[in-house]
Amino acid sequence: MRILVTGATGYIGAHTCEALYNRGHSVLGTDYNINQNDISNVVEDFFVWDIRESGGRQRYHLGSRLKIDKIVHIAAMTKVPESVKNPYDYYMTNVIGTKNVIDLAQADHMVYCSTGSAFEPGANPYAATKYGGELITQQFCDKYSLVRFYNVSGNDGMLKFDEDVSHLIRKAARVVNAVKDRENSASMNLYGNDFDTRDGTCIRNYTHVKDIVDGVVNIVENEATNKVECLGSPKGVSVLEVIDTMKRVSGIDFKVNISDRRDGDIAISTVPIESQFFTETKTLEDMCRDALEVEK
Repeated sequence: MRILVTGATGYIGAHTCEALYNRGHSVLGTDYNINQNDISNVVEDFFVWDIRESGGRQRYHLGSRLKIDKIVHIAAMTKVPESVKNPYDYYMTNVIGTKNVIDLAQADHMVYCSTGSAFEPGANPYAATKYGGELITQQFCDKYSLVRFYNVSGNDGMLKFDEDVSHLIRKAARVVNAVKDRENSASMNLYGNDFDTRDGTCIRNYTHVKDIVDGVVNIVENEATNKVECLGSPKGVSVLEVIDTMKRVSGIDFKVNISDRRDGDIAISTVPIESQFFTETKTLEDMCRDALEVEK
């Protein structure tokens, strides 16, 4: 099949392009940022496009010859605190941008990559806009899959993450490596320890990117389900448990500062029902080791 991947040079997008290519598919990539991962060896073609702008077809040089079987729509803005500060940007990208992607090509099947936060769309603008993108997909696509990710980590060959380090595992890895470099002041913040959870810190799913993209490819290769597919294990892990795992895997004890809660954070966000297309093969320890290697 010929598959369009949006957000193709980003962390998850690049891994997805690689996985689709390795399964024998022809991949067309698009992104607004060409300075992330080099995917030139796994895509048939690539064009630069900011999905907030309509007219993607005009930007693609094949014009009317654009023929796509399926779309994997990954491009999005994804940071909760940023969405609280700049909700307009999130609505433009995650809702209007999704409609622009649908308008680009009337593919047989739209795989909309969403978030577990969409189970509680009123929690923050990020959750609301990703849920809005799901509604747009349901309204304008006859065949679709709504694929909800949680906290994606790890690495499987594409070594460049996003520049803005907001992921808990990556933050912890950077602190560990700073301590190894004798930066005695190295520490990390823990935002809130008074949530209604088993240890007072937020509980989330953490899933290896390889398992995520394998699940996406399985969904692409099967008939559209027209329902929500959760890629992740129902097992939840607390922030403190992630930090303790990083300390154990690295052999480094580091300082953790307790800070106030961040706007928009909810106590628990975990997988309610594991998708039939998902298989967990990687552990939290694997994700910690990968982050330690990449965040040097």
